Order: sequence, then C-alpha cells, then structure tokens
Amino acid sequence: MNKVKLLLIPLIVTVLVISQFVMVAAASSLDEADSISGTLYSITPITDTSTGVTIYELTVIDDMGTHQTVRVSQETAYGLGLLDYDVDGNLAAIPPEFWPDSISIPLSDAIPTEEEVHHPVGNALATFFSNIPGVDYDVIMTAHEDGYGFGVIAQALWLTQKMEGDTDILAAILEAKKTGDFSAFTLEDGTIPTNWGQFRKAIMNGDKKNNLGVVMSNKGKDNGNAGNHGNDNNNGNQDKNKDKGNNGNNGSNGNNPDKGNNGNNGNSPNKDNNGKNKP
Repeated sequence: MNKVKLLLIPLIVTVLVISQFVMVAAASSLDEADSISGTLYSITPITDTSTGVTIYELTVIDDMGTHQTVRVSQETAYGLGLLDYDVDGNLAAIPPEFWPDSISIPLSDAIPTEEEVHHPVGNALATFFSNIPGVDYDVIMTAHEDGYGFGVIAQALWLTQKMEGDTDILAAILEAKKTGDFSAFTLEDGTIPTNWGQFRKAIMNGDKKNNLGVVMSNKGKDNGNAGNHGNDNNNGNQDKNKDKGNNGNNGSNGNNPDKGNNGNNGNSPNKDNNGKNKP
C-alpha cells in the first residue's frame, strides 16, 4: 500500500509540471497571436471608389515562411513607417529598398475584410446631425447613392433640423429639391414655396451658417438649437455699450475718477465736483 502511494507522488508531480508547461506555451501562443510579425512582402493600396478612402493591404512572411495578409488604415501604415509624403504632398508607399527589415502589426489595428470603410463626409454629417431621429450613416449614404451631393444633403439636414423633423421630412425635402415640387410644404403665411431658394430662405429665417463647411469644421455645433448655429448677429457686440450711462461726457475725466456727476466731471481741473472754483 505504501509502495503504491510512493509511486503516485512522482506521477502527480510530473503531471503538474507538464500542465504548467502547457499553460505557459499556450499563453505564449496567445501573445504571439496578438500581432503579425515578419518580413514585409508587399504593400497594396486599396481605394474605395465610392468613398475615396484608401487603405493598405500588407503581406508579411513570418518565421515559418507563411504569407499572412492584413489590411490597415492609412494612419496605421504611416505609423509603421511604410508611407511617406511625395512631391505633391500626398501619402504614398515608400520604395521596397526603404522597407524596414522586420515589421510587427498589432491585430487590434487590422481592418476586417468585411468591414465597411466609412466616407469621411458621410460620417461627419451623421455625427453632426445625430440629434435628428432616424438619421445615421446609412441614411446619408443611401441619399448620396441616389444622386444627391453631400452639399445638398447637408442643406436638407439643416432644414430638417430647423423644422424639428425626422427622416421622413428629410426624404420629402430631398424629393422636393429633385422634382421642384414643394406642395408638400406650407409656409407660416399659408403660401407654398415655388423653388428651392424660397423654401430655404423661409425655413432658415436668415440663418446663413448652414452649409457643409460648418459641418466639416465642426464649428457652431449645437444640435439642440434646431439649426440656429451662430445666428445671433449681436454676439461679440454685447460688451461695446458697457459703462455708457454717464451722459456721454466720460473720457474727459482724466483728473477725476468719479464719473457719475451729470456729465460735468473733468471739464476744468480748477473746479470741484459741483462746478465751484477750487480754493
């Protein structure tokens, strides 16, 4: 009985050692799986014709001689030292003779092949007008694919926001723009607009800061104001009329700091505040 126990002890120790070795090996494999490392074999730019966005497909030969392909953004490729600015100021892949000897690409930076690369303008519009019910990137890009330019879509979104509408209002505005028929909209005075310019002028009510440039620069973004971004013509002038309650004679008071005496202060350095000659 004792011999059996003694034989079991070395066996248990052996199993524990093997188990620990397997766990360490597995952990190492997981660490290695967090990135793709090896020698760069090729850099292939891929430009989406509908969005104009360029990503880069990198092929790497690992230590086992296996070719592995991963797609990364332009920013990631630049950060890896694989892109540089050309004579025109555009980013382009560097020549093979300048490629690094080895490269390691974190899988967290990889772009899944099935992932859609968002158009920067469509994405900006979706973010800026996210307060409009139902508006998202897909809605905007669907309108763009239907033939509407981003400038027109931006104007339609401003109008929709001003009208506190939703995607149905947006669709109606875009349809009216395309057909020239604005009978679906009745203005406050009971009339129906006859053209796009009249419709925009009536709805926006003088607010001229409602173009695509404002969206792209992200200026005046206050989506809760229903389109009235930066429309207060008196902003910036509110401090100009401070301290003007002294009947207009302030400024002649160089010899008297008391500026509240009916405008007669400082008219003569020889008189006191009541106009009497000083002794």
